[in-house]
Amino acid sequence: MFAEHLGECRLLAAQASGEVAKLRAAPERERASLSAAAFSLLKQADEGLASLQLEARSAPAEERRKLCREEEALRAELRATAKELNDARREMLLGTGAAEDAGGDTERLFLAREERRRTSAVTDSLRKGHDRLQEARKQAAETEHIGVETLQELRRQRETIHRVKDHTADLGHNLRDAERTVKSMEQPSCVAM
Repeated sequence: MFAEHLGECRLLAAQASGEVAKLRAAPERERASLSAAAFSLLKQADEGLASLQLEARSAPAEERRKLCREEEALRAELRATAKELNDARREMLLGTGAAEDAGGDTERLFLAREERRRTSAVTDSLRKGHDRLQEARKQAAETEHIGVETLQELRRQRETIHRVKDHTADLGHNLRDAERTVKSMEQPSCVAM
């Protein structure tokens, strides 16, 4: 099974190398499609290489060393082809482009298992950090909303307190007037009859 995957990956690498050679000699209108085809072949080879890595992990220890050496040799071959593709793209100003028809970035291809794991861990860490940041922004917006509502409620209560104070002052003034009136009514009046 390992030999089949290895042969398939080598065949894909040879085909990709052939596409890169065609790319250098092709007319300008065909270069983008040849670049995309070469990248597609390299991507398929990368997926095959990932399968090889999984198979090598499950092999017995003495066979695993041999498989790892073959895997590293294949990885070096694929990286060389990917470098050729990048060089050809740069020379012909094709760029790496995000569109499918222009091909993709070859820097992410042919990573060892540890590199894939590390890359995946960094990506997960960034995703978690992004999620925490989004949650913090949401909480900050909610806190700001609550703060604004609290300030509005405090303003309403302040106005109520001022009205109560004004009414209390009026009541005090009315009470003093009433006391004066009552005292004046209690005083004997001199009435001549």
